[in-house]
Amino acid sequence: MATSAQTLQLIIDTLSKKYKFDSDSAIALLAKEELLPKKMMPKDTTDDSPWASKKAEELAATHGIVAEGPGSGKNGKWTLSDVDKALSKPTKTKILVSPNALNLANEKGISLVGKKGSGKDGRILLKDVEDLIEDEDEDDINISPRALQEAHQAGISDDEIATIHGSGKDGRILLQDIKKHVSASEDSDED
Repeated sequence: MATSAQTLQLIIDTLSKKYKFDSDSAIALLAKEELLPKKMMPKDTTDDSPWASKKAEELAATHGIVAEGPGSGKNGKWTLSDVDKALSKPTKTKILVSPNALNLANEKGISLVGKKGSGKDGRILLKDVEDLIEDEDEDDINISPRALQEAHQAGISDDEIATIHGSGKDGRILLQDIKKHVSASEDSDED
């Protein structure tokens, strides 16, 4: 006749009190010897992973997704569908900027993406935008901020940028001009 898990737990607790031993240690010993029913086996608490499956974890790692909050899986674990939902959400980066600084930047066509200001927590202030305008006025190169960013990412020096003829208004160098220059450089390198 089999003993129920509840009855077995009561027996172990009674013996631990009478013979003064730790019932958790006794359960661990009996589990190691495989003498306990499945219901009484200690839960393995070493799995602190927020992922429900290895595939969900790999997909999240590939796309830089961090499991924030509970997922829809068992015990709040993140499933593949949770990772897919996180992938489909548009990501926005909030720029800390004062209203006056934003108005001036928009008026002058200056991109504030990736810029840090001198205000609290890197907030961009009016003074920071005025400094950016001053820096732009000092530059001889008529280039859009996005094109300049792309050029620097492609490793194009300011001297080389100055030789590029822009297709924008008043010869302004646009993003498409930088891309065309990069592909032309790659073609000439292959020859």
